Formats: sequence, C-alpha cells, structure tokens
Amino acid sequence: MRPLLLAVALVGLAASAQAQSAKLKIQSAFSQSMPVLGEMIRNFESRMNAMEGHGVRLRVYDADKLVPTLQIFDAVSAGKIDAGFAWPGYWMGKLPAATVFGAIPFGPDAPEFLAWLHEAGGLAIWEEIYRKQGVVPIPCGVIPPEASGWFRKPIESEADLAGLKVRYAGLGGKVLQKLGASVTMLAAGDIFLSLERGVLDATEYSMPAVDKNLGFYKVARHYYFPGWHQPSSVMELAVNEKSWAKLSASQQAAVRTSCDAATLWGLTRGLALQGKALTYFEKEGVEIHRWSPELLARFRQAADEVMEEASAQDADFARAWSSLRAFLAEHGRWADIAYTDR
Repeated sequence: MRPLLLAVALVGLAASAQAQSAKLKIQSAFSQSMPVLGEMIRNFESRMNAMEGHGVRLRVYDADKLVPTLQIFDAVSAGKIDAGFAWPGYWMGKLPAATVFGAIPFGPDAPEFLAWLHEAGGLAIWEEIYRKQGVVPIPCGVIPPEASGWFRKPIESEADLAGLKVRYAGLGGKVLQKLGASVTMLAAGDIFLSLERGVLDATEYSMPAVDKNLGFYKVARHYYFPGWHQPSSVMELAVNEKSWAKLSASQQAAVRTSCDAATLWGLTRGLALQGKALTYFEKEGVEIHRWSPELLARFRQAADEVMEEASAQDADFARAWSSLRAFLAEHGRWADIAYTDR
C-alpha cells in the first residue's frame, strides 16, 4: 500500500511541476552583440536562468529573426511571439502614447524616468494603454543620454536643417521635421548603408559606445551633443497578455525582478562605456560638437509645440504626458536645490 501511495504522490508532484513550467519566446529589437542595448536582454536572460525553481524557460531571438524589428509590437499583440524587448518609441506610428514611456525631448533623466514609472503612477498608465492592445509592458532597461547624431556636414544654423535627409526616431524626429528636415525611421541594420550611399545626410541612433559598434563615424564625421531628443531612454519587455496570464504569480515576479536588475545593470554599463568611446572617436578624427545655445533653444521651442500637438491629437498621449509633466514639476522644486553644480 505504501509503495502505491508513494507512486501516486510522485505522479502528483510531477504533474504539478509540469503545470508550473512555462516558455517565453522573446525577440529583441537589438543585436545581442550590440553594447548595452543588445546586452541588456542577455543580462535579463542570465538573471532568470540563475534563479532556481521558477520553471520559466526562455528562448531569446536576435533582431529580425522572427519578425522585422519595427513589427515586434504587432507580433506580440497578435500572439505570434510571446514577448519583445525593444524601445517603446518604435511603435509611435501605431500607438502615439507609447513613446511617452520611452523618451521625451528635454525630458527626464534616467532616475527621474524610473521614479515616475515606479512611484508616481507612470507604469499604471502604461499598463492601461497597452492592455487595449493585449500587451503587458514591463520596464526592462534604461540608458543615459544618447548622442544627438552624426552629420556629414556641420550644422551651424537652423537653415542648415532645411531639406536635411536624416534618420531620427521618436518625438525628436517630429521636432526636426518642424525645423525643415526630411525625417525617416530605419532599424539599426539599415542605417549605415543608407548613410554610406548618401540616401541619408545624417542619423542618430544611441550612445557613443553603441554608435561606435555601428560604424557611423566612418562616413559622417561631425558628432553632436547633447542628446536633447532622448536625455534617457527606457526599454520594455512587452509581453502578450495571454502568455503573461499563463505564468504563475511567482513566475511573473521572477520576470519583473530580473527586469529590475537588468535596468540597473544597463544604466551603470551605459554610463561606464561612453568616455572610452569618445576617446576612440577623437583619435579617429571625428569632430565632436556641442549644439549652439540658439539651436538648442529652437529645438526646445519646437519640442514644446510637438508635445502640445500630440496631446491634442491623442487622449492617451495627453494623459501620460500630463502625468509625467506634473511629476517633473513637483520633483523639480527639490531637484533645483538638491544638487551642487558639477
């Protein structure tokens, strides 16, 4: 009798373990060999794998392996893949409010962005907006300021932007459009060839260490700062709602915890690599510029207009931006007096 009871118990335990196992098929928007951006999903995966007992098996695919990068969100929403690791601003054409959770011109730095998301209601708004698309957003990375872009010729005045063919993502691209540039959106793998062939006059992509990996300095020698268009950028793990519901509470907690850890790692890694990259560019003869005060003022003015217009056109955008702006105003009272000048 006892052997029979033991056998039944073992079968029950096996069935329970099987019921708790889960798979997540994830496509990244970035090559996993790309510094910081590509490394973050690997960091997330390694942290998940280091946790024992949660039963979640991950399969991470590189950029464009399952679907084109700019179609990741649609594929997740439709259930074609379980999840995507990407920058929310890539979906701005389909879901204008998404970019509010990714980067804002002249907006928050990385700690401020995370504070709004996790402590001031930003994530709750994000979840409500994505729920309409059958997607669960999880903050899963953040990076420090991007560079403002690579240009074949120096930009000395607003007139130099007129007709400029430039790859610029998110709301920053809308700002340059207002100032006369011809803006297009390309995935990382398509940029260099377009720049080399003269299809583009300029491009932005990310931080110096990432841009170095993509080789833009070989064909565009003028590198501009600061990255007013993305003072910080939040990355997401966007999960299909049904795939997320199949995970137990402890499995969901493991995913969120691993994303939190990857976020901290991405920020520190991002900060650590940029000085070396700039030194490399200087040795290669790249001309590093800082935007003139006059052009920065024009960028800011145009950015204010872009934010106002986008809010008028989309209620979700307006709601998210209103929340973030209110947080920054309240937080700013303290931030203005809390820090010494560098």
